[in-house]
Amino acid sequence: MPCSVVFRSAALLVAALSLIQAVKIEVHGKDNKTCIYAILSVNFTVIYEGNGTMENATFRLPDSLSTNGSTCGGNNSAPLLNMGFGTGHSLSLNFSRTDGKFSGDVLTFTYNTSDAKLFPGAKNQSVKHVAVNSLMESVPLNTIYTCRSVKAIASEPVVMVFWHVGIQAFVENGTISKNESFCKADVSTTVAPITTQTTSTVVPIPTKPSPDLPAVGNYTIKNGSDPCLLANMGLQLNITNTDNQTRVININSNSTASGHCGDKHSVLLLEDTDATIQFHFFVEQAKFFLKEVKVSIRLLVNGSTTTFNCSNGNLKYWQAFVGSSYMCRNEQQLVVTDQLAINTFNVWVQPFEIKNGTFSRAEDCKANDHYIVPIAVGAALGALILIVLVIYIIGRRQNRSHGYEHF
Repeated sequence: MPCSVVFRSAALLVAALSLIQAVKIEVHGKDNKTCIYAILSVNFTVIYEGNGTMENATFRLPDSLSTNGSTCGGNNSAPLLNMGFGTGHSLSLNFSRTDGKFSGDVLTFTYNTSDAKLFPGAKNQSVKHVAVNSLMESVPLNTIYTCRSVKAIASEPVVMVFWHVGIQAFVENGTISKNESFCKADVSTTVAPITTQTTSTVVPIPTKPSPDLPAVGNYTIKNGSDPCLLANMGLQLNITNTDNQTRVININSNSTASGHCGDKHSVLLLEDTDATIQFHFFVEQAKFFLKEVKVSIRLLVNGSTTTFNCSNGNLKYWQAFVGSSYMCRNEQQLVVTDQLAINTFNVWVQPFEIKNGTFSRAEDCKANDHYIVPIAVGAALGALILIVLVIYIIGRRQNRSHGYEHF
């Protein structure tokens, strides 16, 4: 599958967001003045049951949205931003305020699996809801909360990835504020988030030198209190972008891990400061394997900040029998597309049937190499026998020739 790159130039930031990926939406009160303002980009991945197999649907928050169900709030109700789209799908966020600050509280994603366009072959066609705590931090009133960093929320069976977010609730007199409050992820990387002013500038992500080998991260996904997915590995991205430059980027070993586990489909989601990586594991014929990888990362290309999205759902890496784990101490390269490869180091994964909270017997990636030795020895012996046979034949002929001359 192809990769996509979304450019973010400084002077045309808002226009680029609106035209390419980001969605801008406003909620108006009875006086027709804006009371809630939002601009954001969202990718959804939903796991659903198909015809005998588990499938996943991936789609973006579209440009065409409805604000039906949204409210500015009042004495007895909280403000609510509701973004409806398609056939019964919506993303909503309710707000609260206290001590001169406002925040987003509960994020609710509603999706309808009877939508054959997004969920082809869905077995159980119904409307489903996923409610999670918002990642939005409290900010002062009359301020825009902005977060350009990639943020991911995983709640079985949904993964939502957010980036280039700008939100203001409780807008005063219908005027969007010029004040900004940056999310912690943006502040830690000294990146100036988006604003609503086209004259604003964006501090680009600094280009870093090629990193050393990545540290190994230890990741655990739990079902309740019991581990259901274990993964130890060091990860390094190799990206060839539109400027034909190769970037080597190490993934932080302390990346936040989330995801979910199923009988035949498990997901590991890693969230770094500027990147998210999704690993989708499937089961077929008593073996598990890595079938799908999705990567979203911010880059600096030709002086502009870009969002690089890449995925491939037709892979077959890291195979082992269910009930076992997969191990590879050697460096490997997982080719995702012609623009993205992932170097892996000291991999040890088990996405199914964890017992006693620890890895089961490991199937080593070098197991098949044991056959190389006898094959190589056999080939060498065969070649040696052939050489001896040729020398013997030549010697016999020479002896016969000398014998004829003697007579």
